[in-house]
Amino acid sequence: MDDRTDQALRTKHQGRRYIDSKSALAAQEGSALVMALGALGVIVTLGLAVSLTVGVETDIASNAHAAVQALSLAEAAAETAAAELSALASWDGVLAGAVTAASFDGARGRRRAGGADIDLDRETAWLQCGAASCEGRRPDAMTAARPWGRNNAMWTVYASGGASDLLGDDVRALPGYAVVWVGDDPGENDADPERDGGPPVEEAASPINPGAGVILLRAIAWGPRGSRRELEIVVERADPVASAGLRIRTWREVRGAVP
Repeated sequence: MDDRTDQALRTKHQGRRYIDSKSALAAQEGSALVMALGALGVIVTLGLAVSLTVGVETDIASNAHAAVQALSLAEAAAETAAAELSALASWDGVLAGAVTAASFDGARGRRRAGGADIDLDRETAWLQCGAASCEGRRPDAMTAARPWGRNNAMWTVYASGGASDLLGDDVRALPGYAVVWVGDDPGENDADPERDGGPPVEEAASPINPGAGVILLRAIAWGPRGSRRELEIVVERADPVASAGLRIRTWREVRGAVP
């Protein structure tokens, strides 16, 4: 083999090694690119997951905060109404709807607060009849939820309004709207839900009215983000003889009562 042939073979082998090296380098670069794109995809996915989680957690925290605000407003409205009721010598006018609280913007119609559409007629009907309307229904009918017949509470709006109206400008206003209904104690035996402690009916077979000096309060508040909280309070005269003062017999939050 002459020198020229040998040189040609060496050149050919070197060219093949160069091509092979270039192909290997290209393959390595391609693998690195795939790995980089894969890592970028993982990072983007994790970022989106974290962003979604943070958004959900923020919404949960905001809703929880709004619910607490609504509950605080319901409690404050109930306490304000109870304080005014304690100063009244008679609750008959309150039960009949003739006497209302200082803060009262009406007992009927629609309101809008905190993203919630409030229908006072509908809310009262749910308390009275357990339905969106009392049409064709009798509030004194005996049902599972209202088994006292003629002694069923005839709920009437006693206080209503926005937080600043109910609590006054001297109190840091909570956003929202609240309503306080008043009803006669169903433990009475006078068959007159618009009168507190009337004389027992004949069929009661008792000269004593056990519900005298006791009334019910139902406070509902709507807060930010459409939140809603509801309370039921039973109050009684601190001094039944003098019809003075007031004390709380029971106080509970009503859950699952949204109509």
